[in-house]
Amino acid sequence: MTKLSDEELAHVRKYGPPLEDPVIENYLDKAGLSNPDEETRETKVKHLQYGLDMDQEVIRRAQKCQRNWNYTRDINSSVRDHLLWIAQNAPSKQHEGFYDVYWSEDRDTIQEMSRYTWGCTHSRTPPSTWRNAQANANMYILFVAKEPSGQENCHVDGSLKENNRPERWENAYVSIGIAMGMILFTANQLGLQTGCNKSHGDFDGDDYFENKLGILEDVRAGKKRIAYGIGIGYGQDGRPRYETDETEIALGAGNGDTLTQYPDMGTHPSTGKEFRYVKVVDTTEMGGQEVTDHYGNVHTVPHDSNIKINTMRPRDIKIIEIE
Repeated sequence: MTKLSDEELAHVRKYGPPLEDPVIENYLDKAGLSNPDEETRETKVKHLQYGLDMDQEVIRRAQKCQRNWNYTRDINSSVRDHLLWIAQNAPSKQHEGFYDVYWSEDRDTIQEMSRYTWGCTHSRTPPSTWRNAQANANMYILFVAKEPSGQENCHVDGSLKENNRPERWENAYVSIGIAMGMILFTANQLGLQTGCNKSHGDFDGDDYFENKLGILEDVRAGKKRIAYGIGIGYGQDGRPRYETDETEIALGAGNGDTLTQYPDMGTHPSTGKEFRYVKVVDTTEMGGQEVTDHYGNVHTVPHDSNIKINTMRPRDIKIIEIE
């Protein structure tokens, strides 16, 4: 069997077997890499395919949330459109449309939206929180879960399953997770930085994001739910990813749920949750000072806006073979 030329072999090692000959065994033979020694063979296969080492490096990059951004750079329009194509075409259960995709690369729009992303915990005792700076990226993609227009699932008696059932919402969030994972992988593979965000709140009960997206009526009717977002772009050179340009911190709340700066707000008009009364202070003005929040907790205002990182911690995720 004819062996591959050095040029052909280099191409295969970089990009993988061509579509017209996808069987890796055939290419092992053609490349002269067949070997009965399993360990040696596994090593050969690893380097023959398009890049398993590269896959692992991309995934390690995607694990790390970027929190500062270089706004002098723009994402190439072809890359932007490709990421949006992935968001729209990622696999979903029964190929149903369980979500809508909202996005922006307009600096003023993203900056405005980022003001309503409180929820990056600074301290639990006493409770305080930052905005999620990963949302203030060069580009932001926001997924909104929804009831699909079709009905492709049925009950045991064969009748169609209603779209408002809990398992249909599970399908929506799983579908969003698949799309987000594919975007994260692709963006990082292309050399971009990313950061995911779940905090899309409001302040003083103004339903900011629901109004911004024009979905307030559907959200209140239980037909749509704001889910997750991804910040995508270029990090600032020479700066740790966990440092942010945010200088304000909310004292009195450990996350961004139902916050207000006004006393006696009662409960949120949409969720019915009780408001959490916070003091928002600027670290550039009050860094190092002690401030008492409305609940009697004494805070030492930090000097720097550094967000904790967790990727150095081991995760208890087991790989278990089914026998």
